[in-house]
Amino acid sequence: MSDPEWAELLGKSPGDAYKQLIDCYGNYVYAIVKSKLGRVGTREDCEDCVSDVFVDIFKNRHRYSSDGGSLKSFIGTVSKRRAIDMFRQLTNRRDTTSIDEDDFVPMPSDVDIEDESDRKQEKSRLWDTVRSLGEPDSSIIIYQYYYDCSVREIAERLSMTADAVQKRSLRARKKIGKLLGKG
Repeated sequence: MSDPEWAELLGKSPGDAYKQLIDCYGNYVYAIVKSKLGRVGTREDCEDCVSDVFVDIFKNRHRYSSDGGSLKSFIGTVSKRRAIDMFRQLTNRRDTTSIDEDDFVPMPSDVDIEDESDRKQEKSRLWDTVRSLGEPDSSIIIYQYYYDCSVREIAERLSMTADAVQKRSLRARKKIGKLLGKG
């Protein structure tokens, strides 16, 4: 179905246009979502995100116009943005969970409480700094150091070249060092 045909169907029968959109672009959206969520999300998370993408597209259907670009690029943009939001939600949930667990684990008697507190504060500061980098730099650092992914794996997940990932990683690490005051 061409973009003008879909726009015409949308004007006549929004429900049918929505079903046609899912049939034509469901796999495309799922592939984008899966590439962005990678190891972070479960299959159910990916499916939820795909559903959210189509709901967003339907709610914002008035924003699409065939003059502004292809329907596929509009769908791709919405998919990437929603998947990145889901990625952030999932990583925030995991980080919050690990912090809560650390708070309730009894400390061994030989651990210096001040050192442990300083370490947690530094860890939290580092995490906030990484998240402040913005996309795709924060995702690159998270994949690289939190999930221990190779440059090639990160490049595939973020639809970038390996060289671009390597350069962005280097720049991001330098920026983190400056932001944390460690040169």
